[in-house]
Amino acid sequence: MEPTPSINATGEPTGNRKTSASQSTGKVQQANTPLPQSVNASTAAPLNKTLRAPKESSKSDSSDFEGINIFSLPFADFPFSCAEFGKPEFTSAFFPPALITAIIPMGKMAAHGSKHVTPTDHLYIHREFSAGDEYVLSPSDGFIVKIERFPNDLALNQADESGRWLGDSGGHMVPDYRMIIMHSCTVFTIFIHLGELAPAISETVGEIQLGRNWSPRQEYDPIPVKAGEPIGKFGSQSFDWSVHDADVVLNGFVVPEHYISEPWKIHTVDPFDYYSEPIRGELLAKVIRGTEPRAGKIDYDIEGKIVGNWFIDGSVDYAGSGQLELGYTKGHLAIAYGHIDSTQLRISIGADTGIDEDLCGICFGTYGIKSNQPNPATVGAEFGLVKYELMSREEESQLIREQVGDVSLGTFLVQHLGNRSIRIEIIPGKTPDQVSGFSSAAVLYRR
Repeated sequence: MEPTPSINATGEPTGNRKTSASQSTGKVQQANTPLPQSVNASTAAPLNKTLRAPKESSKSDSSDFEGINIFSLPFADFPFSCAEFGKPEFTSAFFPPALITAIIPMGKMAAHGSKHVTPTDHLYIHREFSAGDEYVLSPSDGFIVKIERFPNDLALNQADESGRWLGDSGGHMVPDYRMIIMHSCTVFTIFIHLGELAPAISETVGEIQLGRNWSPRQEYDPIPVKAGEPIGKFGSQSFDWSVHDADVVLNGFVVPEHYISEPWKIHTVDPFDYYSEPIRGELLAKVIRGTEPRAGKIDYDIEGKIVGNWFIDGSVDYAGSGQLELGYTKGHLAIAYGHIDSTQLRISIGADTGIDEDLCGICFGTYGIKSNQPNPATVGAEFGLVKYELMSREEESQLIREQVGDVSLGTFLVQHLGNRSIRIEIIPGKTPDQVSGFSSAAVLYRR
């Protein structure tokens, strides 16, 4: 799926307007959970930290990012105290497991099309063909703190029952929403590509126009929801689901401040850890990855090794803030592993490679590696120049395309330079024994 757009305009809600610090007239609030007591500003303040890059990235520490206010929410304006939340527990499946056909783990890469060059920080939930009008449910008690509507609606069924792509001809168009639910001041779930909002929520926020959003501000309260309460219809073919905990900082991002543009990313956690049996087992039975971690992995950086995420020299960070003309992903490079089969190496690159994509119609800029060697987690500066032979990938099923194919696509040259930088070059149509070394076309990438 496409990355969430930056939406600056604000859709004006029609309800849920505050009447006092501890009471609101929003219908969802009246129908569900009474709000906790009024906020204690001194209690909430420590959790209201915003994400700021340390002055010297080489000396950054994970503690700089622990407990931050991931979504820059106005906690002090909310009619409850952060101190009143315990550790969230998910007690409801977010969708009936019997209607889920597959759960795709985190870590998928598709450089072209969906523009996920680096491993995705969300899981993909696929439904039974007939279940588009079924409701997605809140996994736990919480508060809706943001709803964004994408600039374009989607067809209800973008593919038929056999998986054949239909695009916008796949039935009537449905809204396309991104929703954030706060389960505590540090734990959040994100749902992307929800369809029509549940009636109680829709009545509270009113109509959200295309490309606009709703969020609680000084005059609006967050919308409380109970575990198992409908939040929106499943909508189109699949939706994205992720859980983020500000108290957890992934250690596989060497320079965490380079992800400020998506501050939740470095706090991505295994959502199944929040479930107990039997729901946990019912959901895991739908996950198509059989090895741990079942939910997948997104952070592969190792200091001094070539494995993990890289950004083209001058682009600075994940957002490409140093070269905005590159857009969202042109400056991204990932040297990682298959999201389903972690024995399969992947090289995923956002830049133009010159490789004939017709030779691998399912690669989308993310290639297999012949013999899956050498392991990039072991490759450092002492290796010197390393040559990987880029290969096509086999389509084992509609959702599984992990194994190395038979078609040689070119050579990927890489050398770790010993200072959080690598030099790379792609030579299309040449095997490693046909390439002696770098040319003037080689490019520098940095962490």
